[in-house]
Amino acid sequence: MIKQESIENLKSIIDVVDVVGNYIQLKKKGGNFISNCPFHSEKTPSFIVSPSKQIYHCFGCGASGDAINFVMEYEKLSYPEAIEKLASIYNFQLEYTKNNNYEHLNLLDKINSFYKQNLIHNKTAYQYLKDRGLHDNTIEKFSLGFAPSSKEQLEFLSKTNLPTTKALELGVLAKGENGIYARLIDRITFPIFSTNNKIIAYGGRTISNHPAKYINYTNTKLFNKSKTFYGLNFAREHILKKREIIITEGYMDVIMLHQGGFNNTVATLGTALTSEHLPILRKLQAKIIIAYDGDEAGRNAALKASILLARNGFEGGAVLFQDGLDPADMIKQNFDINSVFKQNTPFIEFVILETLKNYNIQNPHDKQKAFDEIKNFILSLPQLIQENIARYASQLMQIPINLFKTKTTYQNLQTTNKKDPNEAGIIKTLYENKNYINEVVEYLPAHIFKTHTKELSFLYEERFTEPSLLDIVLDENVKIFDYDSLLSSIRKILILHYEKQLNNLKFSSIPIHQKAHFGRLYRDYIKRLKKGELFYESNSTV
Repeated sequence: MIKQESIENLKSIIDVVDVVGNYIQLKKKGGNFISNCPFHSEKTPSFIVSPSKQIYHCFGCGASGDAINFVMEYEKLSYPEAIEKLASIYNFQLEYTKNNNYEHLNLLDKINSFYKQNLIHNKTAYQYLKDRGLHDNTIEKFSLGFAPSSKEQLEFLSKTNLPTTKALELGVLAKGENGIYARLIDRITFPIFSTNNKIIAYGGRTISNHPAKYINYTNTKLFNKSKTFYGLNFAREHILKKREIIITEGYMDVIMLHQGGFNNTVATLGTALTSEHLPILRKLQAKIIIAYDGDEAGRNAALKASILLARNGFEGGAVLFQDGLDPADMIKQNFDINSVFKQNTPFIEFVILETLKNYNIQNPHDKQKAFDEIKNFILSLPQLIQENIARYASQLMQIPINLFKTKTTYQNLQTTNKKDPNEAGIIKTLYENKNYINEVVEYLPAHIFKTHTKELSFLYEERFTEPSLLDIVLDENVKIFDYDSLLSSIRKILILHYEKQLNNLKFSSIPIHQKAHFGRLYRDYIKRLKKGELFYESNSTV
């Protein structure tokens, strides 16, 4: 865990303009810098970086925050990962507190060094990798190694004083009827990294005749195979640049595709794509290509993955490799694999086509089953997509479209970004002169604003990076008042408030003598405010 003091020291030296400028081109405009927003498509720059406030804000999509927030959003990193990224940019040495996770990661690193040394001395294992087409720099990049006998691994742990209990917790060792043993034995080892390049688990490939060709660690406190993509630590930067991710079935597919230039490739870990993978994919905001083997297992896995992705609104398509070839083989044979990826079938179409292959639609009973399955799939999709896909399926199956009974609803969403000049000016003035806030807060409760109640509340609550608040603060058309103009603007707001209260009396059901009392009260308040007094009576509202 990173020490908080170390984080604060890092924050004191980083500059938001410097950080953002490392990722996108900024142009000076007045006291700020502008650019097209990197978080949504736009032709006219609406992305502002303020060196004086050390924040960025987009008037188009609302993205906002400080330098750390920018790195988190741009690179899709967690807070600690963004801190480590900034530390590397500024060549800043972070300090960590010692905890169990840190010790665990240290143990896995030492195990990896042991595995890598064993690969160098094991000619059979090394030759296997060379025969598969791997270059030495690829072997080094992915830190491939070799796990020897269980006895040798236990001896290594003992000699290096690495605790057996922690090795058991992390999956390096397992416990059976005959005692403790190494989980990976006589296998090529594939370290599995977190997104910030820390080893969290291993997978292994047998080079003997073991019936389990590949095995992975079971889930541990550091590793959940249903939430992890192999190779994402190497691929993430390229995925963000290309806005595309290729998902394959195994370690060697990833490694060989990276070697062949497809650096945006990852793989699931001995498990099908699951809903637990989706938050990671959603953060990456990339087109997804599922690239699986064309055998029955690959087809079924691709079908399930395509259904999952289509139902959750992901863009992309599926590819099935034919003739018994996998991506690793194709790269080795210099096959034009790029053309295969480009010919991917969009997920929804892929699901319908693959489903139809499972039935003989010339047979009425099979056709009914295919129809039921496809109809249920279509009705599980987002509503705006259903009608077009139903039309495609009806043409393919020669079934009337009305039988699919799709319902498309259209909702007109109208958003307004209009600002009240007086309210916005007060907010911006208070933001720039925060010492005024304590002075005026008793006269200016947030609820009497008509347009910007929420933003004034954010200001009072010191939530200074809220997007709607920054919409006002960074809008150059919103004026900052001098002190006297600020008080005058507040009085105008209060006069409008009491005039409204006075008007509401006409429709109030309170007794007539109370109406007369409040009427005199409100007229007096308005008169005093117009003379220059500043006050607010909270207990005078009907």
